[in-house]
Amino acid sequence: MVFARPEGGFRSTEQRNASNRVLDLARRKIVALHEWWDELALEKQFALAAAIVLLAGMVLIGWWVANRVGRAVIQNTAAAAALYMESSIAPLIQELAESDKLMPDTQARLDQLLARPVISDRVISMKIWSLDGTILYSRWKDMVGKRFPMTENMTRAARGDVAVELDDHTDEHDAPERAIAADLLEFYAPVRETRTHRIIAIAEFYASGEKLRSDVRREVASSWLIVGHVTLFMIVALWGIVLRGGRVIGEQRLQLKAQIDELRMLLAQNEDLRARLQRSNATAAEAAERFLRRIGADLHDGPAQLLSYTLLRLHRLAQVIDKSGDDKERRELAMIREAVNDTLREVRHISEGAALPELDPISLEEVIELAINIHERLTNTVVSMKLDPLPENVPKALKICVYRFVQEGLTNAFRHAGGNGQRVTAGGIHALEVAVSDGGPGLPADCSSTGGVGLAGLRARIEGIGGTLGICSAAGKGTRLVAYFDLAKIGQEEVGVG
Repeated sequence: MVFARPEGGFRSTEQRNASNRVLDLARRKIVALHEWWDELALEKQFALAAAIVLLAGMVLIGWWVANRVGRAVIQNTAAAAALYMESSIAPLIQELAESDKLMPDTQARLDQLLARPVISDRVISMKIWSLDGTILYSRWKDMVGKRFPMTENMTRAARGDVAVELDDHTDEHDAPERAIAADLLEFYAPVRETRTHRIIAIAEFYASGEKLRSDVRREVASSWLIVGHVTLFMIVALWGIVLRGGRVIGEQRLQLKAQIDELRMLLAQNEDLRARLQRSNATAAEAAERFLRRIGADLHDGPAQLLSYTLLRLHRLAQVIDKSGDDKERRELAMIREAVNDTLREVRHISEGAALPELDPISLEEVIELAINIHERLTNTVVSMKLDPLPENVPKALKICVYRFVQEGLTNAFRHAGGNGQRVTAGGIHALEVAVSDGGPGLPADCSSTGGVGLAGLRARIEGIGGTLGICSAAGKGTRLVAYFDLAKIGQEEVGVG
């Protein structure tokens, strides 16, 4: 059995697809417009936006001015008609102050007045209305005596206002005038009694609306022309200012780009010099370590051996002096042997401290542990240690620097704090931080040359490979030395967890 989908379902799907296509097209148009706008120079964006705003303002101002001009022309025409009515028509129909009809003689005089060429060229017809809507005079005599509903403009005139109506719709009482001209301009003006200024009737004039519309169009066109010229002048002036500003901005942008390129080149040169300096410092540090290792070996193989031979000869001499029984000579010999022993220990200590262990095959964590173990063995003290995950495959220069830092820090802790509270902490994968602290009385004010190579030399060694040294010490609160290394600055590209 086959079921057919309702026809309305297909229409719904098609409508949704069509709607989606329209939305997608609109979205692409908006994106393209946005991209086009972003590609425009700043001065062109400003000029285009200003032109749009000015044109919109021109349209708004032009429409407002045209509307006001049209109203002003109509109001001026209405005022002229009211003045004519007051001067020419009102004196002829003063009898309406006491009567509700016009005498035949009065109607004849009104006919003669409207027949004058000066009036007939402008006025198509005229009606005199009573205040209840009855026609008291008309060019078409069959309209006299008829009563019609009061219109809004007639009501305004009955209240003392001058009303104007320019339209093409037909009222029942306007049928004869519409037969002459389809486009009528109607004026409604109150007729007042001369003595009391009481409104006694309403005068309605009919004129051709086409001429008035032509006058209005001419005045509106003049207004639009003036507004358009002013707007065009403003756009041209603004465009000139923006264009000049755009040239200045463009020149400044080129200058700024040149300065940025120059600064980028200087930064690259500075970075290259910094890298060269670090490599030179690392090479110098390794050379210094080799020199110290050679000195240590020379001290061990030279003066230390000679001192050992001297002690051996002094031992034999002591046997001879013991046989002679001279106490004074034995005391002198004992003092000499003690001095030579102390000298030998000092030379061996110096040679052992100067000779750097082989650090290449061991990790950074093992380097720190080695420095701690050697210090504990030489000083017979205990050092607490806390090592977080450390980077692997660090440069040899960094291993040497960390070893010397731990060695110098612990040496200072032993000398100034008696080994009290000695502690080493280290951690960091991309930024290495190594700290040595103690619980002693704190470093003296001048501590730049204390220890084996001194803190000043240690600072120079650390900063030479791109690190920083921090010293925190206060009276009675111990001392803490912190070495910080940004591994990215010392050529550490691949860092792992040890």
